[in-house]
Amino acid sequence: MTSVDLPPVYRDIVDVIDDAPGAVQAKQIVPRIGLPAQTSKIEATRSKLKRLVERGWLAEQAPGQFTISAHRAAAGSVR
Repeated sequence: MTSVDLPPVYRDIVDVIDDAPGAVQAKQIVPRIGLPAQTSKIEATRSKLKRLVERGWLAEQAPGQFTISAHRAAAGSVR
């Protein structure tokens, strides 16, 4: 499964994290996917990030710090 198989907002989130040099927080992702930096948008994005962790797309290195999961990184680009 590639990020193309994800709904658009989830694909955008995975693409931002895939391009990041290190772990990323929800508040850093929100403006990069075109949303206003409002608390409600940040919390909604954090919820999506947690879902992506549960489904194996992402890893949460430390609380609130998200990266591409190790098995996806080992397989190459997730796109």
